[in-house]
Amino acid sequence: MAFQPFNNLLILELGQAVAGPYIGTLLADLGAEVIHIERPGVGDLARHWIPIRADLSFYFGVVNRNKKSMTLDLKQEKGREIFFRLAEKADVIIENFVPGVVKKLGVDYEAVKKVKPDIIYCHVSGFGQDGPYRDRPAFDQLIQGEAGIISYTGTRETPCKINVPITDLLASMYGAYAVLAALLRREKTGEGMEIDISLFDCAVTMMLNLMNMAIVEGMKDEELRMGTKYFLATPYEPYPAGDGKLVNVVVATEWHWKEFCKAVGLEELLDDPRFATNQQRLKHREQLERIIIEKFREKPRDDWIEILLKAGVPCGAVNTIREVIEHPQTKHRKTVVEVDYPELGKIKLFNNPVKFSGFEVEVRRPPKLGEHTEEILEKLGYDKKEIESLREGGVI
Repeated sequence: MAFQPFNNLLILELGQAVAGPYIGTLLADLGAEVIHIERPGVGDLARHWIPIRADLSFYFGVVNRNKKSMTLDLKQEKGREIFFRLAEKADVIIENFVPGVVKKLGVDYEAVKKVKPDIIYCHVSGFGQDGPYRDRPAFDQLIQGEAGIISYTGTRETPCKINVPITDLLASMYGAYAVLAALLRREKTGEGMEIDISLFDCAVTMMLNLMNMAIVEGMKDEELRMGTKYFLATPYEPYPAGDGKLVNVVVATEWHWKEFCKAVGLEELLDDPRFATNQQRLKHREQLERIIIEKFREKPRDDWIEILLKAGVPCGAVNTIREVIEHPQTKHRKTVVEVDYPELGKIKLFNNPVKFSGFEVEVRRPPKLGEHTEEILEKLGYDKKEIESLREGGVI
């Protein structure tokens, strides 16, 4: 395999769940050696989330590809001693415990700087390392609520959350971006850095179009929560076809509107003053929706998609997760791959979505709990007898 950007990078991960560990995953994909440090006998809390088969939580699995797992009790002096011996060799430390926990354990940024002055130390937390909400519980659903996502998702009658851990994943991407910036800065200055990533901050920055419409345009909250509809344009939503499947239509310009009407056989709408402009269509959205739904009953989803694409109108399917996995583009791009896992055979994992010239990301299975502990300790100079003593003492 060609040289990867981070082949010589060592990252220690004091993380669990999603937000911290997924930063390490994105960097491990690019060749970094990422050691996921877990509690002896318990491990990352994500290891206990369903679905579980054999010893693998598939939730843990999709977030922790390409890593090593080491068990280490940081509450014990010998555990901290091992951690600092690793930290001396490390380039980056990532942690997403509750703010203040790493300081209580004695493994915070200031402590690590004493043995590794140029360390890059990345904190990920719900609300950040300071501020009035610093110590509040932080799960994705809570952050979605506090950042306003739930208020603007769903229908007028029923707010709802986005049913993927969007705030965790967004913070992870910002975290990877921040670590790369810190590494580049260290390359130029020789200096390390402490990074503070907040799920709340990251989530708030996603609200750009909603902020504009609420504050600048003055739209009411319930007017912005429209389910699959879009407050800026119509037709701009999924419509049920004759086979019950949804056709996702995006009429983004007046040109699209004209071509849409001609393609689906609704040319008469072009002369209807209710639908002459996007503003008029928004005012008469309900009447237009009824007309389109009635028309779309005439053909199945895929026929409509073919007709609209041929006319140059943006459109697509609304797929289930099973359809996504079997999607021709998913398969062509190898977005979902299969790897071997002991006791289970082939399991599905996500690939890194970025394609690079010069090398291809390799996807290796998630580690078993503590699978690499002995290997890592041996590299640090511990012999078999010392390792057994650490195991007996519950340090590993």
